Amino acid sequence: MMARHRQAGVGMLELLAALAVGAVLLLGLTGMSDNSLDELRGQQAAYYQAQVVHAAERYMQAHHDEIKAATPTAATVLAVSLEQLRTGHFLPAGFTDLNAFQQGSCVLVRQPNAATAPGKFDALVVTSGGKPIGDKDLAAVALHAGPGSGFITAREPAFARGASWRMDTTPYRGIACAGAAAPALQGTAADAGHLVSNLFYDGAGQLATDFLYRGAVPGRPELNRMNTAMRFGGAALVGAGDSCLNANGVAEPGLAIDAGTRNLLSCDTTGHWNLASSWKAPVEAWGDLPVAGSMRGDVRMVMNLSRAFTFDGAGWAPLALDKDGNLDAPGEVKARNLRAAQAIESDGTIHAVGDISGERDLRAGRDLEVQRDANVVRTVAARRIEASSWMAAPSINLTSVKAAGGACHYWEWSDLEGRDVLKFPAGTIVMDADMRPLICGQDHTFRYANGYYTPN
Repeated sequence: MMARHRQAGVGMLELLAALAVGAVLLLGLTGMSDNSLDELRGQQAAYYQAQVVHAAERYMQAHHDEIKAATPTAATVLAVSLEQLRTGHFLPAGFTDLNAFQQGSCVLVRQPNAATAPGKFDALVVTSGGKPIGDKDLAAVALHAGPGSGFITAREPAFARGASWRMDTTPYRGIACAGAAAPALQGTAADAGHLVSNLFYDGAGQLATDFLYRGAVPGRPELNRMNTAMRFGGAALVGAGDSCLNANGVAEPGLAIDAGTRNLLSCDTTGHWNLASSWKAPVEAWGDLPVAGSMRGDVRMVMNLSRAFTFDGAGWAPLALDKDGNLDAPGEVKARNLRAAQAIESDGTIHAVGDISGERDLRAGRDLEVQRDANVVRTVAARRIEASSWMAAPSINLTSVKAAGGACHYWEWSDLEGRDVLKFPAGTIVMDADMRPLICGQDHTFRYANGYYTPN
């Protein structure tokens, strides 16, 4: 009996020991679970803080001039709420007002030196309210919240500090974001256990060395300038004439590179990739010049003519010579020298301020008018010469031979002039067969100088 009682006592002790060990393990697992949950909560709070910081940076870039005007002195602090960031589409519409510790966020911006350094802001993204983060976890949470992140500890509630900065929060105290129950910073123990991120904002486009801005940044035109060559690949390499319609079937303005020729192409109004300039792709022959799809001002080369043509809205007109090799200029043609291998023809007048000289003949289909002197070195050959005043010459050679009593001063058809002309008008002097002069008299017959039909 005594042995059985002794064995029963030993079994009870073993059971109590096992229960004690289990309780210790359970407490350890519970602590580990709580620590794991706190760590996950801290990571979520850090990620939340980083998103707000990124949104605040973009908000200040977009509203740089407005913030500058709203903070004219160092004592003026502008509060930007999460609702403003959501309304401006800097945060998603579903972004919550509280982080994982049920803390709210507020962006506080001031301009420390508006006179000497205008447009350079000191900005803090501050959390407040909710459940304070323990001092032992604050640094780890802030570490995951991105560049410029920091915190406020219970030991120094009047200061915010990060890995490389420490700041007195006095200039930012007493300012509340819209909808908040209390100021974001008070300088008291209420500030402890919260995250603070310093944006170190040095003005519009402070990341100029790293990014090309799609939108204009006031006062910083260099942020919209590429400082290196652009390389194209993938979908940016296309073929001239390919469709450039977007997913919605719209011909949005755009640029691409011709994969074959490497020419710059633009998306034109017809929905095709074409050369960005007025000079379009060349064609082989005149008949290949397209009317459909051509715009007024387009220029194309016709290769077999080696000539350029421009589209005037209805058809193709020559830039210089037409398809037949003719030069058609609606205005003036000016040149230092004009050389013609064959003829120079004019439907109007050819005028020269200086001399018109020729190495051979000067021919006129009609009249040759000279305002002053006509100097001829050799012969003036004409069917008739008329003078309204007088003529002078060392000698006159008369070659027409007529007989006394012959008719003169009569009209006769001229094949050369295509009309009737007056032949041997009154006063005309001719010669007879013996080389004696005859004169056309008033009776329209030739007579000798004595007025008779006989010389004596």
